[in-house]
Amino acid sequence: MQDEQTLQQQGGQAAGGASARAPALPDINTETYPFEMVQHLLDQAAYFNLYSMPERGSPCAIRSGSSGACVGFQISEALHRFNMRLRPPARGEPLRATNAVAEQMGCFNSRWLMCPDDFVAMPGCEPPATPFNPARQQRFVMFDGECSLGDHGDGFSGFGTGTTFTATNGALLAAAVGNVMEGRGRFRGLEGTYAYCGSLSEDMGFRGSLMLRVMDPQGVLRTEGTLPAAETIEWPEPGITYFILRGQKKDRRAKTNYNIGPDGQVNGLKVTQQLRLIEVDAAARGRNGLRTIKRLGPVIGKMGAKIVFNLFNPGAPGTALAPIPFQSFNEYTFYDRDDEPVSSFVADGGEGRTFTMQLAGAPGQRALRFGGYGPVFNGTGTCSGIDGLMSDNSVVGIAPHAIVTFYVIRINDPDGRYRISG
Repeated sequence: MQDEQTLQQQGGQAAGGASARAPALPDINTETYPFEMVQHLLDQAAYFNLYSMPERGSPCAIRSGSSGACVGFQISEALHRFNMRLRPPARGEPLRATNAVAEQMGCFNSRWLMCPDDFVAMPGCEPPATPFNPARQQRFVMFDGECSLGDHGDGFSGFGTGTTFTATNGALLAAAVGNVMEGRGRFRGLEGTYAYCGSLSEDMGFRGSLMLRVMDPQGVLRTEGTLPAAETIEWPEPGITYFILRGQKKDRRAKTNYNIGPDGQVNGLKVTQQLRLIEVDAAARGRNGLRTIKRLGPVIGKMGAKIVFNLFNPGAPGTALAPIPFQSFNEYTFYDRDDEPVSSFVADGGEGRTFTMQLAGAPGQRALRFGGYGPVFNGTGTCSGIDGLMSDNSVVGIAPHAIVTFYVIRINDPDGRYRISG
């Protein structure tokens, strides 16, 4: 696991020569198109906030033919409508949220194979048989991903990578990032990223959050109207609470800076963004079929991130077969209604993946899709002692550097400290 000091060593400014080379870099804040226009185009996306539960009776563990050891998982997911509502922070009270899981909307089938730490993950390239070890952190690759949503042939095929994490309560956690490789039905021709954040077991498979963001410039999946009422079911993860947060820059005056490594080369960015309440929902019932909505809430804090990645690396151009790897160290701070800080925590991003994308209506505008994840810790104030896992599903513009980020935080919450009942 990376820490802030390591990221500073990898991405911090170098003394002497770095300042001389920095002016030759392209200005990431220069406006190819107006900042507000790029921000609007980034926001033209459909969001599917889904809760993944194992399909009943489906086999799970994949075993090696010679040793019989578990080397991966056949993941068969039932995807349910999922709603998270975070209450604004207040002095003396922890962040709290309501969580509700409702009717099934679709399914997702894939193979998750464990792999060596240095394995280069690519579609069609399976890793050597690697025994599953729940006692340590491990990487895995997600093959043969097939997602179906609704009843009209809408869905996509996907590919991605992930990591297992051991939690303080003894559970095995898993987080992952996937890329929409080819869409069907209403997803045809659309670019998207999905991020997992939950638990993994040899007997049952994966359980937890799946956040899917699909760029939807024509409004094929988005709606400004209402969705059918949710048919809620019993909460499936007692002792766990989920938060959802949106990040964005305050305005064009909020500048992004490069990280310059000791060799004088760019190896990342330093970003500050607002944190806002957000509600996203999706439904597949009703005469309009598959639809998503989002509702923005007030600013409740800020997030500072140190992001380590090589934006100019020709060996990883950000394609589906060669995404740009990245790591991040995120510091979240929350304020009460008087703008006084009441709590904070850190998320240490692990193996992230970055993909280039096009913004409809803005030819020549560079833009990226990010997906990442990592443990949550170092809570202060009313978040003191927090223990969890974060997933990040983001899109950004480059010159101007506009941002739309979504964070899902899974919190170990046996006492219901972070939960609003009902």
